[in-house]
Amino acid sequence: MKKVSLSLVAIMAIGFSTASASSLQEALTDGKVSGEFTTTYEKRDFDKVGDKYYQDSEYAVGSFALKYETGEWNDLSLTSKFRAYTTLFEGDDKASTYHGEGDASERFYQDGNNENAAIEELFLTYAPNDNFTVKAGRQFISSHWVNKTNDALRINASFGDTSLEAIWAYKHGRVYSRDYRPLSKVNEDKGVYQVSASHKFNDMLSVAAYDRIEPDVRDIYGVKVNGNISGVSLGVHYAKNSEELAGATESSLIQLTASGSIAGFSPYAGYIKIDDDAAFPGWTSTGETIDPMEEGDYIYNKGAETIYLGVSKSFGELSGTLLYGQTEWDNGIKEVDMNETTLWLGYPVTKDLKANLGYTMVNMGTDSGAEDYNQINFTLTYSF
Repeated sequence: MKKVSLSLVAIMAIGFSTASASSLQEALTDGKVSGEFTTTYEKRDFDKVGDKYYQDSEYAVGSFALKYETGEWNDLSLTSKFRAYTTLFEGDDKASTYHGEGDASERFYQDGNNENAAIEELFLTYAPNDNFTVKAGRQFISSHWVNKTNDALRINASFGDTSLEAIWAYKHGRVYSRDYRPLSKVNEDKGVYQVSASHKFNDMLSVAAYDRIEPDVRDIYGVKVNGNISGVSLGVHYAKNSEELAGATESSLIQLTASGSIAGFSPYAGYIKIDDDAAFPGWTSTGETIDPMEEGDYIYNKGAETIYLGVSKSFGELSGTLLYGQTEWDNGIKEVDMNETTLWLGYPVTKDLKANLGYTMVNMGTDSGAEDYNQINFTLTYSF
């Protein structure tokens, strides 16, 4: 984070030098302060322990986040958010995981440069108009193969119905109430670049293309075509990887999606197919945005075929989503399968207090070599 922090300080210093003291004071006094207290609980039950990740666990972790956003001056603004964590309860505080000791350490990492407090957001925004934006620093990004918390430079521009985006991500991790993975370097000091362009032809058709470039490792490039016919949204996504590492195998995927609305329900469905010759490197060093499921651990395996069906519905202030997914893949010996069902519920207890519940059942095929399990998570968030 030192490089990003120093870069932000340098950019801010340049901006300050061009603004009068009264302008700076006005930008600071017009800033907004917000925060939240959260408590998240998770319990996982396995029919049989598999390894350090696939094992029984139970824990509760609390966090406090404080956010400050300055007003805008000279088209510049600064957003900062800090989060502190504390473990409230662990079913087994001696359990060994891949990232520390204690049940909570598989979601709230204890390795690397982990501390009990972290920077969740710290980025400078330059927005001279509604069609051009630059964000530099730690920010949440969800775009093709860049997802979650990143130390990054992101540029967005639009020209009528055409939109362009360029991202350079230097570090990647997760910093939020349900997950803490301290940011680590991406591709050593080289980072990852992603460029994309999209064009809306009319209300029925839009097309996007992208290229994710990880120097000396691989490219992932793809095309997305989205259509809307009589209120039904349809999507086709094709992606392919080009490898630079010796011995690495190229692969591809195709994704089909459909969604709509009927009688207050919002159904959606999808199909994901991976190349029969090799697994797809979808779990990239900067994340992914394809997997719709709570777990979905096998969707990028060699020859994997995944279908999923979901529906969302609100009942007064209670919102809910039910999702079923099934994956079949080649484990090197035979075709195996698994299925996963998840229910998500959200409810505003009060104006400032929100409750979210998720329950997942995973059923592994008899020849998969893995065990069935279920998982429940519950999060309370008080915002101010």
